[in-house]
Amino acid sequence: MLGILKIELRKAFGNKLFLLTLAVGIVIASISAYQNIQVYLSAVAQDAYRKEISDVLFNPMYPAFSPYTYWISGDYQYPMTSLFYLLLPLMASLAFSWSFFMEKKSGYIKNVVTRTKKTHYFLAKYIAVFLSGGAVIAFPLIINFLTVACFIPAYQPDIYYNIYYKMSYHFLSELFYSSPLLYVIYVMVLDFVFSGLIATASMALAFFVRNRFAVVLLPFLLLLGIQYIQDTLYDTFQMTISPIDFLKAYDSGPITGWVVFPSILILFLLTFGITCFKGVRDDVF
Repeated sequence: MLGILKIELRKAFGNKLFLLTLAVGIVIASISAYQNIQVYLSAVAQDAYRKEISDVLFNPMYPAFSPYTYWISGDYQYPMTSLFYLLLPLMASLAFSWSFFMEKKSGYIKNVVTRTKKTHYFLAKYIAVFLSGGAVIAFPLIINFLTVACFIPAYQPDIYYNIYYKMSYHFLSELFYSSPLLYVIYVMVLDFVFSGLIATASMALAFFVRNRFAVVLLPFLLLLGIQYIQDTLYDTFQMTISPIDFLKAYDSGPITGWVVFPSILILFLLTFGITCFKGVRDDVF
């Protein structure tokens, strides 16, 4: 089991498409970091100028500027955040989920299962696809947050500055105000897990779909459809049901754990069940 897992992990994190997708994510995250750092530096320069020309006391609004709200997942001012989360399902699928489809089509699986158990192959493939799909999203998020934190002081968020945070309707808003770093870690872990599951969903589709592009694009199109339904019927739902929205660090509507965690559980049960049970039962010869 460990031998086939090492091979799959090496293929997952060493293939050119994974590296290219990762590079795209890092570029988007870097642009976002640059834009938000410039906003902070401009505000600091304005404060310094006002102090020079006036003796009148003013509020520097330190809690409004923080890496907890100016990192890419917490920023709602610039389009890089929307672009990153719009492309999230596509980037997660492009990382390595297509590999099972290609190995099934080429007959590579036949050579593998003659040397190891089918259960070991599919479990190793599932783990590799999950980790690569999550990593291609998590790495840019980590790089972005650390970059922003190097330039913007980590002031504690203040409830009186909520207009700058957009955290009125998130079920973990109290955690954001009390332990903002822990909240950031939660968002990163959530994005990692969900992105990994999206990648495994593409892998599971390979059992039913005979087109490589459809395997990669269908989860992306499905999430776009959920986003459209949410935006169209928001007055009916009165809550955020789209992963494109609830994976961000800020809320664009009520975000409840009764939507987030069941979505993860259902997606895991479906993808893991299809991959392991159908993969083991299907004849590869």
